[in-house]
Amino acid sequence: MKRLILVLFFPTLFQAQPNSKKIRVLFLGNSYTYVNNLPQMIQSVAHAQGDSLLFDSNLPGGYTFSNHFYDLTSLSKISLGNWDYVILQAQSQEPAFSPLQVNSQTLPFAIQLDSLIRFYNPCATTVFYETWGRKFGDPSNCAAYPPICTYLGMQNRLRESYKLFADTTHAIIAPVGEAFRKVIATNTTINLYQPDDSHPSLEGTFLAAAVFYETLFQKSVLTSTYNPGLTLSNASLLNQLAHQTVSDSLNVWNISTYVPKAQFSYSAQSSSNFQFQTETSSFLTKWFFGDGTTSIAQNPSHSYSVTGIYTVSLLVYDFTSCKKDSATQVVSAISTTGVQDLTSIFKPIFFPNPCKTSLYLEVNGLMYNEKSTIQIHDSFGRLCLELPLAFEIDVSQLKNGIYFISIGQNDTRVYKKFVKQN
Repeated sequence: MKRLILVLFFPTLFQAQPNSKKIRVLFLGNSYTYVNNLPQMIQSVAHAQGDSLLFDSNLPGGYTFSNHFYDLTSLSKISLGNWDYVILQAQSQEPAFSPLQVNSQTLPFAIQLDSLIRFYNPCATTVFYETWGRKFGDPSNCAAYPPICTYLGMQNRLRESYKLFADTTHAIIAPVGEAFRKVIATNTTINLYQPDDSHPSLEGTFLAAAVFYETLFQKSVLTSTYNPGLTLSNASLLNQLAHQTVSDSLNVWNISTYVPKAQFSYSAQSSSNFQFQTETSSFLTKWFFGDGTTSIAQNPSHSYSVTGIYTVSLLVYDFTSCKKDSATQVVSAISTTGVQDLTSIFKPIFFPNPCKTSLYLEVNGLMYNEKSTIQIHDSFGRLCLELPLAFEIDVSQLKNGIYFISIGQNDTRVYKKFVKQN
């Protein structure tokens, strides 16, 4: 029998810059990606952060998803394989059209392109590049579909369509258009558009690069020192708003939806058996209990036969994306192998809990005899006190912390946890 103390360490998505990353990215789009060389700018942001981006692209002006699906260059680049991410950017107006038109003319090619990407790149992630509404909407198509007569109307439709593409294919979104929306609402002095009121200015491309860095590398852009020639205040604000756009809505953009997350908890089924439970249900799991044993059960139980401190690790793996995550907890096991645990029968009461100087106990009289002793172990399994049975136990010499108290004979004991405080 044993007790475990588990300390949980939860990783966050955007930590202070961890180890450098190197990723391979293919960009399939048109002039919205080509103008100001967005892939190169993302690479520069990554380099400033100690990361590396290797990229290729096919960006003919005005290209749609349909154009890319039938384009031999795009197909050839997809089939090269070994991409970590493939970026799909639709023609700037097409996803803003009516839902009926988008569903029949654009969505099918988004699905087919994603299928090709996954076929040739089993470990790749498809990323839909959500573009922005034109500065004054889409006058050329306004009469046919009034919702896109304004910037906001067009932006709303773009968001809806790109969300549809990503949700349908289990892909993620780089929410550049939503970052445009945030900047426009926050600071009207920063012009994100070229004079055509459609293509991005240098500021617009810089904003897009910041969004892509956060989306692809899953790190904060706030520490980036890269600046292509903007004022320091504008560069800082654009980075801040890009970070807010991505990090505040990770689930909306599916960035944290289709990736394995290794988080787990445990519960004591008895003093000798513990149930471990993961919070994921759709990925392969493997447990390492720290004593040389493992399990691939989703929610295994495990018992330790030797007192000690163990490192319990959970590995979660997704065969679809080849992505994995792990979580570790420090386990302190107090082993009483061969001892019968009668806690559930005698139901001992130790009070007060937490205690300061004295701990009092109440337990069924069957446990009271001249052979019964009291043992107190700390959270690392070390024996701190052993004394004859008594109703009042002096704990004033114990340091603050969590302890386990047991009462009984060598082969028959009851157990309880208590907290010592000053």
